[in-house]
Amino acid sequence: MNENDNQERTTEVRLSCWEEFEERASAFDDPKRKLWDEVWFRGQADAQWPLLTTLERRFKKVSTVAMYLSLITEIKPAIETFTGAEFQMPKRPEIEERCRQYDLFHLFLFDLITYMAHLRHGAFPSPLLDWTGSPYVAAYFAFSRAKQNDGEVAIFAYRERPANMKIGGSDSPFIFTFGPLIKTHNRHFRQQSRYTICSKFDNGEWVFTPHESVYGAKDHLQQDLLWKMTIPVTERQKVLRQFDKFNLNEFTLFASEEGLLEMLAMRVIDMRA
Repeated sequence: MNENDNQERTTEVRLSCWEEFEERASAFDDPKRKLWDEVWFRGQADAQWPLLTTLERRFKKVSTVAMYLSLITEIKPAIETFTGAEFQMPKRPEIEERCRQYDLFHLFLFDLITYMAHLRHGAFPSPLLDWTGSPYVAAYFAFSRAKQNDGEVAIFAYRERPANMKIGGSDSPFIFTFGPLIKTHNRHFRQQSRYTICSKFDNGEWVFTPHESVYGAKDHLQQDLLWKMTIPVTERQKVLRQFDKFNLNEFTLFASEEGLLEMLAMRVIDMRA
């Protein structure tokens, strides 16, 4: 599979049916690949949607990392009271200081990922773009949330560093990755979750930037490679029926009453001719 056509990091593949996707997905499997060289997947219900985080879709004014971390520090007592869990977060002066340091920023975020991923699974606006290690989980999210009768869904495949190295500069956007083995919400393991944050060091502090500012770049680097595979929405009913036979549905992915009701709605409404 050509990973870097025309020196672009994004390769678009238009597929005509579900079976073609399964063939493409299997091509990403390689038993010789090292553990650090995973391929991650993400499904979106509309192929026209850009790759945006829930924070970008809701609060564009929250542009700096320090601002976001201060916000989730503010709500932490309420989350801990409700869940009974405790999450580690630095005090605001330390947040401001660490977000103005260029070096070791990834390690700083890694210390916070338990809480940040928990919030992402609870639907609080997040700078995390969520992925999964399973192409089938990604496809489920794409098809299950597709409501229109025409058009295409998109399933993205992301490979961070095939050569086990990654190059970045202080003036360029950079994608930071987290997963798979982190301590956080149990949905993380049900959904085989992984996460990315795209950020840039700008005017002396870290700010959020769109993932597509990296994926759309043209260069010779073998890193942050992205494939966008589109499939007609008309395949939806067939795909959801197949997934349900393997017990891949809203209930198994979320383990909640809402998930149970959505699974039942799929069975008695969406999957019936």
